[in-house]
Amino acid sequence: MGGSIKTIVKYNRIIPYLFLGWVNCFFPQSQSRNPKTEVLILASYHLNQIKDFEPKMLDSLIDALNTYEFDVIGIENMPAELLYDIQSRKDSAFNEVLTHYGGNRLKIAQQVQQSEEISFLEAKRQINPLLATTPLLSLERKKLITNFLASADLASAVLQYQYLLGNSLDTLDLGHIDLKVLDDYSRSSNEIVSLAIPLALHRDLQKLEYIDDFQDEALLFKYFPTFIDDYRNHEDMFKEVTQHPVFQRTHKLVEEGVRNKNLLPLFEFLNSTEFQKLDVEAQWEIWLKTNFTSGSDRARYALWEMRNLQIASKIMKLAALYPEKRILIIIGASHKSFLEKYLNEVPLIQLIQLE
Repeated sequence: MGGSIKTIVKYNRIIPYLFLGWVNCFFPQSQSRNPKTEVLILASYHLNQIKDFEPKMLDSLIDALNTYEFDVIGIENMPAELLYDIQSRKDSAFNEVLTHYGGNRLKIAQQVQQSEEISFLEAKRQINPLLATTPLLSLERKKLITNFLASADLASAVLQYQYLLGNSLDTLDLGHIDLKVLDDYSRSSNEIVSLAIPLALHRDLQKLEYIDDFQDEALLFKYFPTFIDDYRNHEDMFKEVTQHPVFQRTHKLVEEGVRNKNLLPLFEFLNSTEFQKLDVEAQWEIWLKTNFTSGSDRARYALWEMRNLQIASKIMKLAALYPEKRILIIIGASHKSFLEKYLNEVPLIQLIQLE
């Protein structure tokens, strides 16, 4: 099929107008259909920061979320393709990003690729045909674990592992796969293991989606190396932030949640309009008032907006891949107001809230 770039551009400009005319002729605007993809941005507390956290503290929250019957669950982690992209740059400014947010996944992927003699792309290509298998039996799930691990999707591999653990007749022989990797991650205290995976199991979902991008701070320190000194030189301006009533109340709800073995009230507060408004005022608007000579304060704010826009773009990709479905995004509490600000402008997105 041929055609020059100029021809493609020409018809890309003309076709929308012809199409709209045809649609208006046969389908009056009063009868136009405007389906929505529903998205719930769940503002979360980072569970690994809660002393004495136990998964059962989320039981009431999980019960509440299960009533929404989500079709897709997005988690606060970077897609493997992005990790490989960052790695390929060989830029030392991003070493911390790889170490803290993806190094273990890439290391595991490399080990599985070598032991199974499979490439990243080959593993990715095998996943969708396996997911289309009905019903998914132990053999298919074992293959999925291998391919998820080889494609640096540790969360989905552990999800499949949890399905296998539910089969008491299965020997869990995964060949060259180190079960300790799956066991260790299954015991982690984080939102993926303690919240996303139980929700996925309840809905019989077979994979999780990665929607985050952690490059903002790497870019900040790369282009504004004076940021830490700037912050220290203006430290008095930030003392009130940690003492802000919104964070004092948050800490109190964490303590009460641990004591009562129920973190639902904490999550209800984090997802409230009150928290979102006060959080922005307390820890984000301050960067627009500090007036650092270097401009690193404005950069801090701008790069935070950049990160949230990148996350929003990944959510829109999910909306494209899963039209008219219901999507749950589990992410740190400070992201919610920014993400909703952007997504609220998209006609095909319907934001829903934790009730």
